[in-house]
Amino acid sequence: MNEKWERTFTYREISRQPEAMRETLRHAPSRFARVASVAPVERFTEAIFIGCGSSYHIALYAAHVWGVRLGIRARALPASEILNFPKAHLHAGARPLVIAISRSGGTDETVLAAEKVKAIIEAPVIGLTTDPESPLGRVADVHLPFSECREQSVVTTGSLTCMMLGLWLLADAYGGGRSQADAATVIHDVARSLRENERTVRAYAEDRALTRFIFLGSGPFYALAAEAALKAIEMALTPAHYYPTLEFRHGPHLLLSPEALVVLFPAEAEHPYVHRVIEEARAVEARVLVIGARAMETSAPQLILGDRVDELLRPVLFAHLIQQLAFWRAAAVGVNPDAPPRLTRVVRWNE
Repeated sequence: MNEKWERTFTYREISRQPEAMRETLRHAPSRFARVASVAPVERFTEAIFIGCGSSYHIALYAAHVWGVRLGIRARALPASEILNFPKAHLHAGARPLVIAISRSGGTDETVLAAEKVKAIIEAPVIGLTTDPESPLGRVADVHLPFSECREQSVVTTGSLTCMMLGLWLLADAYGGGRSQADAATVIHDVARSLRENERTVRAYAEDRALTRFIFLGSGPFYALAAEAALKAIEMALTPAHYYPTLEFRHGPHLLLSPEALVVLFPAEAEHPYVHRVIEEARAVEARVLVIGARAMETSAPQLILGDRVDELLRPVLFAHLIQQLAFWRAAAVGVNPDAPPRLTRVVRWNE
C-alpha cells in the first residue's frame, strides 16, 4: 500500500525538497543581482507581496521576513485586493517594490494585478513563478523562474518551500548576505526530518477519530498555519482552521473537542503565554502537537527541530511536516492527493 502512495507526484515532490532547495540556494546570488538592478533598496519605501492561495501564504511569510530583516514597511495582499481596490493600497508618491507570486505564472488575478500596478504607479514588479514561459513572467520587470521546483501535482508543496527560502535569501542579500549558512543548515535539517519524523506525522494523519485540524502560529509562523489549513482542505478534504496563536482564545477556542487536532507552532516571544492555550485544549481532550525549536514544559507531544537556525527561517524548515500531514491524511481517507476533486492546478476565470 505504501508503494502506491509513494509513487504519486505529490509524495515525490515533497520528498525531493532538499535537492530543489540546494538549487534555490545556488541561484540566490544571480537572482538578487537581477532584482537589485531594477530595485536597489534605497529606491523603494515599502515592499508589497501579492499572490493567491498558497502563493498568498508565501507572500505573508515574505512580508514578515522583509519587515523584520530590512526594517521597512512590508505587507502581503491577496492579488484580488490590488486588482479590485487599488486606491486603498497604491498611493501617489509611494515607491513600492511589488513582488507578484504565482506557481504557474498564469493565475488570472495575479497577472491582472501586476498589470494594474504598472498602469497606476511607477513601481518595479518582480514576478516569481516556476515556469520560465508564463504570462506573469512577461508582465514583470524582472522574472525569477524557480525552475528547480516545477511541479506536476495539483497541490502546491515543494515550490512553496523553495519560494519561501528564495524570498528569505533575497531579504538576506539586501541586508548584507551574512546568513546563508543558516539556509544550508535548514536544507540539511529538512533532509533529515523527512526521514525521521514522517512516521510521527503519519500517525496523526491516519487517526480517523480526528475530524478537524486547527493550526496556530503567529509572527513568521502565521503564514505556515494558514498554509497548513489549506493543505488539509485541498489535499485531504479535511475541515481545517488557522489562527494567530493567542487570538485563538478569543472565541475560536469553542471549536475544541476530542475530535480536534491542534498543531501549534510557538514563536519564541510567545513561550510565556502558550501554555494556557495548550492547557485549554487538553482540558476538553483535544489532541495537541507542538512543533518548535526548543522543548516546552508541557506533557503535550512535541516535535523539536530547528534550534540551530534563525527563527525567521524555521517556517521553511517546518513546511514539509504540514505537507506530510495532509498527504497521509489524504491517503487515510482515500483521496488521491494528485487529483483532489474540483481542484485545478491553475485558477482561471474562463475555465
